[in-house]
Amino acid sequence: MLTVSLVIPVLNAERTLVPCLNALGQLNPPPLEILLVDNGSTDGTLPLAKQFQARVANCLILHEPKRGASAARNAGIHAARGDIVAFTDADCAPRPDWLEHVLQAFAEPSIGAVAGKIVGATSTSLLELFSALYTLQSSDVPAIHERWTPWAGGFPTANLSVRRLLLEQLGGFDEDVAIYGEDYDLCARLYGAGSRIAFTPHPSVVHHHRSTLTELLRQAFGFGRSHAYLMQRHHVPGVWLELPRRAVRWRTIAVSMWIDCASPDKKLATLLTAGLLYRSLLALAPLYAAWLIWETRKRAISRGAHPPFTHSARLALLLLLKSCSMTLGRWWGSCRYGTVCI
Repeated sequence: MLTVSLVIPVLNAERTLVPCLNALGQLNPPPLEILLVDNGSTDGTLPLAKQFQARVANCLILHEPKRGASAARNAGIHAARGDIVAFTDADCAPRPDWLEHVLQAFAEPSIGAVAGKIVGATSTSLLELFSALYTLQSSDVPAIHERWTPWAGGFPTANLSVRRLLLEQLGGFDEDVAIYGEDYDLCARLYGAGSRIAFTPHPSVVHHHRSTLTELLRQAFGFGRSHAYLMQRHHVPGVWLELPRRAVRWRTIAVSMWIDCASPDKKLATLLTAGLLYRSLLALAPLYAAWLIWETRKRAISRGAHPPFTHSARLALLLLLKSCSMTLGRWWGSCRYGTVCI
C-alpha cells in the first residue's frame, strides 16, 4: 500500500491551528508522518505544534528560515519518506476519510497528483461567510485533467497530493513564484512532465478563510496578479473570452489573451457607462444591484445560512469589492508581465 507524508507549512497560525491539528489526529488511515514546517512564527503557533507532537508519535516539526510557503513546502518534501506527499494548510481541517479517498485515486498509475474539494467553514462572521460562498469554490464533478488553461487544471495546495518521486523530478515548488501562483504553477509543470491530475470531490478539507476585509482584498488582488503571471509563464495560445453564462475560446490564434467580461464589477461598470451615453439606461444599474443581492442571498440559503436583507446587501457589496480587486490585480499583472489578462 502507498504511504503518505503530510506536509503543512505554518506561519503565525495560532487562530486556526488547533482545529487543523485535531483533524490531523483523526485521519483514518493515518499518514506515515506529519511534517509541520514552521516558517518563522512569532505567536503561539510553536507551543501548539509541540503540544500536538507530544501526543502524536509520527509528527515532526521542521524549521525553514527562508520565508514563503513554497520554501516551507519544499523543506517538507525534502524530509518526506512517503510515496505520496499530501499538502494542506494550517487554516484547513481535513475530513477523517481524506487520505482514504486520496489513496483510492492514486490506484491509477498514470495519475501524478490528486486534488480534492475545499469547503468553506461556516461562521457567524459576515466576511468568513462571504469567503465560504465565493472563494476557492470546488466542483462536485470528478474529472481527469491533462493540461493547465486559464479555465481549468490548476488546484490550490489546501488540498493537493503529489507522488514524491514526481515532486523530486520537478524540483518541488518554484520559490521564485509569488504567492497565489505557486500551486497552479506546479500543476502546469506536472502536465508538462506528461502527468495527469485527478480531481475528486470526496477527499475534502474545511477551510477557514480570511477574517478581515484587508486580507480578503489583498488575496483577491494576488489571485488576479497570478492569473497574468501564469498566462505569461505557461504561454497558452489562444483567446479566452469569458462572457455572462458563456465562455468562448479561440485556440488557433497565436496570441495568449484572457478577457473576463463576466465579473460583477465589469457588468456594473458596463451598465454605468451605458447610462452615461443613454441616460435612460441608468435605471439598469440599481436593478442589477438588486439582482446581485438576491443572488447572494440565494447562494447563502443554499449553504444553510439565512442572512437578513442588510447582510445580503453587504454580501453583494463584498462581491463587487472582491471582483474589483481581482480585476486590478489582473491589470497590474498584465502590465508587470507583458501579457493580456483583464
